[in-house]
Amino acid sequence: MEAADKNCTLDSSTDGGFAVRCTEEVLLPVFTDESLQEAMEFQPPLLSNTIPPVLPEIRLVLLGRKGAGKSAAGNTILGNVGGFESGKPTEECVKRRADVDGRKVTVVDTPGWEWYYPLNSTPTWVKRETLRSVSLCPPGPHAVLLVVRSCASVTKDYIREIEEHLEPLGKGVWDHIMVLFTRGDELGLGSMEQRIQTTGPGLQTLLQKCGYRYHVVDNRSRGDGTQVKELIRKLEVMVEGKEERSKHLEMDSMVLLGLEADAKRRARERRKKQRQMEAQTQRVIIKASVMSKFFRHVESFQTHAHSVV
Repeated sequence: MEAADKNCTLDSSTDGGFAVRCTEEVLLPVFTDESLQEAMEFQPPLLSNTIPPVLPEIRLVLLGRKGAGKSAAGNTILGNVGGFESGKPTEECVKRRADVDGRKVTVVDTPGWEWYYPLNSTPTWVKRETLRSVSLCPPGPHAVLLVVRSCASVTKDYIREIEEHLEPLGKGVWDHIMVLFTRGDELGLGSMEQRIQTTGPGLQTLLQKCGYRYHVVDNRSRGDGTQVKELIRKLEVMVEGKEERSKHLEMDSMVLLGLEADAKRRARERRKKQRQMEAQTQRVIIKASVMSKFFRHVESFQTHAHSVV
């Protein structure tokens, strides 16, 4: 009993540590005023593997089917200053920037492809804008967000369609893909994890191709900054895990030259069309002026003739 009582007495050491009462099962800390203050002021070191370094800038491209919610997702990411026009088809690439959670975030919205279009049937302008999206955020996007509705049926045909439309961006594009599931409210009481496990192999195959990188957003809850902060955290982990030279997607130099040549050609066509429209407008003005003078001359002649009579 004496040994037991001795083990249960308080440690009165004054070496700065917590006073400890010993029991047979656990060691219970007994806080003095000084030790309690020290415990409150103590901050454990941050773990580098759980909180990645902050990226000062994040560049994103949104790709996916028409109607998947790309524009709305862009507005959700950038907050109220997004400025993407949702609810109608996007006709050409649109770039917007904003400060999000202490970072400069660039988002490029793109025209969506029709669900029934394979790549060889997709309009040329859609394919051109897909390629151009990467060049709009030099030196390249950190991530390509593949936008898919949360409750979409991901079949083999859907995956093949995605592969065909991403192929022009280069072989390394899948290393920069993160699937962004929109309309998270459609999941109801279930979670995306449950849906992945229960909807068949299609969805799992798609996620496997991009290293199981995905995020879910509810575009109707733009005021909830938690979902955007979590997306940014995932993007930072994704980027920091890459080598310096592969932290962003780079386009092939020949593709970039082709895009530049195409842009110059389309600019020349626009200028030519504008000149033609201006010339046509000028002809209409001149013709109207001549006709006006003619009718005034006729009216003056008739007035003079009546006065003579």
